[in-house]
Amino acid sequence: MPFLAYIHAHEPDPDPGDERRPWEPNWRLWRWVLAAAVFALASGYSTGAFQALLIFIAFGLVCRAVHELLPDGDGMREYRQ
Repeated sequence: MPFLAYIHAHEPDPDPGDERRPWEPNWRLWRWVLAAAVFALASGYSTGAFQALLIFIAFGLVCRAVHELLPDGDGMREYRQ
């Protein structure tokens, strides 16, 4: 019995007009990071309770940036006993 094998032919190159788009930054993430940086910098130039308020705002903005970065989960909706 002769041995038969399939030889995969070289696929043609894709059209140059069908290129992938270049990488784009996640602007929703970076707006939160930039706003947090502004509030953190402003807190460095202030004192007292106003400084603490600015730090809390910067922390909240960083949390929003992390929220944009992480994928949305269904939480307990998918929980089954």
